Amino acid sequence: MKITPLEVDQQQFQRVFRGCDPEQVHTFLDLVSREMEELIRENNQFKEDLRRRDQQLAEFRANEAQLREALVSAGRMTDEIKEGARKEAELIRAEAELRAEKIVANAQEQVVRLADETQALRRQKARLLAELRGVLDGHRRLLETQEELDREAKEARQARREAPR
Repeated sequence: MKITPLEVDQQQFQRVFRGCDPEQVHTFLDLVSREMEELIRENNQFKEDLRRRDQQLAEFRANEAQLREALVSAGRMTDEIKEGARKEAELIRAEAELRAEKIVANAQEQVVRLADETQALRRQKARLLAELRGVLDGHRRLLETQEELDREAKEARQARREAPR
């Protein structure tokens, strides 16, 4: 299930006695929402960069096809011109392939980097959830301790009232 930043921002929780502080919950949800928006924005930017690079690669390949046609036309000329044109075309093709390989390699590096960043964010999320659970567990124990103290105080007051005077 995909969650949008707006859904995180607009999430409402049922209020219960001794629940979490609503202000803290909303503050945290606002933070998560902003982080999600930034990640989505970055992801979209990376997708756009990849699309542009794919478009450049297609143009390079189209240029390569045009160069091959130019080679065929040049092949009809004299052997000396033909040999010179072939060497030049091979050099241009090699450069185009090299540039295309660099573009593809850069795109692949970006994909790996995005995957690493995504994994790091997942680890951070798991760590934050564990910390939040720890805080909630600590608060629960504090409440249980307070309830026990209240119960003992009530029993002590009741015992004092019932004690012979």
